[in-house]
Parts: sequence; structure tokens; C-alpha cells
Amino acid sequence: MDLARVLSAAQRDDADEALQRHLTVVRREAFRRLPSEYRGAYLVDVARAYLQVGDLRGAARALVGADSVAPAEVRCRPLARTVIAEIARANPAPAGVARLATLVGLAR
Repeated sequence: MDLARVLSAAQRDDADEALQRHLTVVRREAFRRLPSEYRGAYLVDVARAYLQVGDLRGAARALVGADSVAPAEVRCRPLARTVIAEIARANPAPAGVARLATLVGLAR
């Protein structure tokens, strides 16, 4: 249920609430038992919430984490590509994001 609350807050652009709840969600064993595709998609949404509050490092960590558990969610999902592009614009791009940008064809 908390996972749904995080996603709901993120979708209504309440990033502060989404990120506060996220910190509780990821500590639970139930989160680690979710199918990898669900965890990956969730982490992409969390990366977007981090971007909304201006936390590029948090967004980068969430994206790299999503890529490690479900690469297809990061490399094929349009929202993930948008988030990668936004983070990659930072100079220098946070660790791992430059690699992801290259993998999805957003950078050379």
C-alpha cells in the first residue's frame, strides 16, 4: 500500500511526500521481494520525484539502481529516457548517468 502512495504522490507532482514515503518503502523486505520489473519501474518514478526537488544525485542513484534490477525499464521506458536526458545535462553528469545516456543513445 505504501508503494502505491509513493507513486500516487509522484504522479500528482508532490515530490516531497513521494520521497519521504520512499525512504520507508525501500527499507522493507516486501520491496526487495517485488518482481524486478516492478522495482525498476518504481525507481524510475522515484528518480523523477528527485528531479522535481532538484536532487540530481538522488535521481541518478534511483536510475542506476533501476538499471541494475531491470535494465529494460530504464533503457526502453520513455519516462526513463526523459529523466536520463535531464540529469545528463548537468555538467558533469552524476556518476552512472553518462553511461546510461550513452546506452540509450542520448549521448556519444
